[in-house]
Amino acid sequence: MFASVLADEGRPAVGTPLAVARVGDTQVWAPLGEADGHGFALADAVWSERGPQLLDGASVDGFVVAGCEPALGMAAAAAPGRGAGRLVVVHASSGRSLTALAAGRAHAAVVHGPADSLPPVPESVARWELARWPVGLAFGGSAPGLADVGAGRVPVAHRDAGAGSEQAFRRALAEAGALDRVAGPVVSGHLASARMTLAGQVAAGVTTAAAAASVGLDFSPWEEHVVQLWVDRRYVEHPGMSTLLQVWCSPRVSAQLRRLGGYTLSGAGQEVNA
Repeated sequence: MFASVLADEGRPAVGTPLAVARVGDTQVWAPLGEADGHGFALADAVWSERGPQLLDGASVDGFVVAGCEPALGMAAAAAPGRGAGRLVVVHASSGRSLTALAAGRAHAAVVHGPADSLPPVPESVARWELARWPVGLAFGGSAPGLADVGAGRVPVAHRDAGAGSEQAFRRALAEAGALDRVAGPVVSGHLASARMTLAGQVAAGVTTAAAAASVGLDFSPWEEHVVQLWVDRRYVEHPGMSTLLQVWCSPRVSAQLRRLGGYTLSGAGQEVNA
């Protein structure tokens, strides 16, 4: 049986490349974006009129992790490309990722928010810290005022309602006494927000410090978020789980995150028991 990792994912166009992996007894799929602007991504399947069609030589082994941490792709690139240690990353907001985890369509979800107001933690979930980073507004030139943003006079790229960064955005508007009539597109992730801002399609974007810096934008922080890996306890011993933590805490990936800036890694890899 095949199922989409994200329950609200629409049917892709025929021929869309897919990542496929097995979570428990279910084979799950997610559309696979191209790796960069210079080449093609390696797909496990393509969408056909009858659903996912596996390609010759494809592997459905791996560890499925959903979340909006942009560096998950970096970790996947540093992990094995085949076998149980393969990391299959599905980019989605914290809310959508937790829905996938609860439905048994992902082994793990990356969740972020203020340390004292994360979502309730189910007993079926174990947690590890990955990082801490600030959430705020990326912009080029001068920062737009929140009064103008909230009144819809300045378009901003922002996230879906289940995203931790979107919730931070709404709190920032409320604390500034601004209206909540935001104008601008809902984007798929932190990098998409920063890139749209850089391209001049919007005046600013809700994102992280590292995403803003990666494209040369200025950044105004609102609050610090802790970034945690939430794992279904049935899969704590999955080879992909140990691979993810080992790769994330490796000198190679840690050096890349410090190069980007905005990452606090002092608690990275530590299990959260509280």
